[in-house]
Amino acid sequence: MAIPFSRHILSNGLTLLIHEDHSTPLVAYHMIYKVGSKNEDPSLTGLAHLLEHSMFDGSVNVPNIDVHIQNIGATCNAYTTKDITGYHALLPAQNLETILWLESDRMSGLAFDEEKFAVQKKVVLEEFNERYLNKQYGDLSHQISQLVYQNHPYQWPPIGKERSHIEKITMNDLKQFYDRFYTPSNAVIAIAGHVKVDEVICLVEKWFGSIPSEKQPLIQLPQEPEQTEPRFSRLHRDVPTSIVYKIWRIPHSLEKDYYSLVFLSTFWGSGESAYLYEELVHKQKLCVDAFTSITNHVESAILFVAGVPNDNVSLEQVNQALNDLVYSYQGGEQLSYNLQRAKNKTESNILQDQILIQDKSYWLAVWETAASVEQYENEIERYLAVSEEDILRVRQEWIVPHRENTLFYGNFNK
Repeated sequence: MAIPFSRHILSNGLTLLIHEDHSTPLVAYHMIYKVGSKNEDPSLTGLAHLLEHSMFDGSVNVPNIDVHIQNIGATCNAYTTKDITGYHALLPAQNLETILWLESDRMSGLAFDEEKFAVQKKVVLEEFNERYLNKQYGDLSHQISQLVYQNHPYQWPPIGKERSHIEKITMNDLKQFYDRFYTPSNAVIAIAGHVKVDEVICLVEKWFGSIPSEKQPLIQLPQEPEQTEPRFSRLHRDVPTSIVYKIWRIPHSLEKDYYSLVFLSTFWGSGESAYLYEELVHKQKLCVDAFTSITNHVESAILFVAGVPNDNVSLEQVNQALNDLVYSYQGGEQLSYNLQRAKNKTESNILQDQILIQDKSYWLAVWETAASVEQYENEIERYLAVSEEDILRVRQEWIVPHRENTLFYGNFNK
């Protein structure tokens, strides 16, 4: 589904996207800076995420952002990924200018206060402990990324590669990162809701137009070489259940084969009627669970299959069974039926994900940041164009032994 929009680019390079929807009294604001954890120095990771936290500490002119947010009846939040950092708000349409004022002020003059910086740093360190160190299976995403990406900075998560990296970040490090990436030419704003295009353009020009834009140096990220042989890692962790993961690096969502691989992943591991669950849990009784997933980034994606062994079943047995099933997969008699059902469900999900104005502002901003809105407008058609032959072809081309990354993760003392 194409979301109607108007695009306006300010003289300083900031990109503005506007979607009018007068069926609601609200407006959704979504701002993305084209910077994520992939833009960090490998020896000092976690900067993008820590800066996201610090953006709520106030600007030089507005020391307390929360008061203004509450006064205008807005809800707001933020997030950091490997590719981008986003800030979003939902509020009554008549109060849009307040959000634009606050965002422009912290883009041009974030207040770097040592005391507040120390507090945010402590918060992020506690988050690292809680989500990754002290939580069972908490470091799985770290380990999978490090196994699959040997060179590319996708190998660490947005919160940082190591706790020690966050500990040694200084406020000067944070300020240099901010000065480099938080600039109009590196930002996209998408606004959807009860607004008029011309009025929004005037407001954005008013609050952002005079902010100078630093020229962004072309950043060449280390590229991941073609994988030519399988990799294996065995990690002992104090967890109740061990798991076998098998992971392959695959094309990202602007490449044709991605859409066929999404359906392949769905056939293998989406629900208890899926191929791997049926074979490993119901028939062979080797596993108590089997599932698949795809993680998509701007520059590449990964597909993994996983099996959780039954009692008295070894990880080696599960691994061999996964190999046998995955590499011999021919689709079966139900391939045509499964493909049509997956297409119907995918089309429904995409349409539902673009109903609310906050969804529309999100997708417009994300698409424009990744490439351009136009390149994603025919996403449904790309899914619908996938054929049975495509499913079998991508399996043979991408899900192959020399591209395989196998992780045994569990308590091997049991």
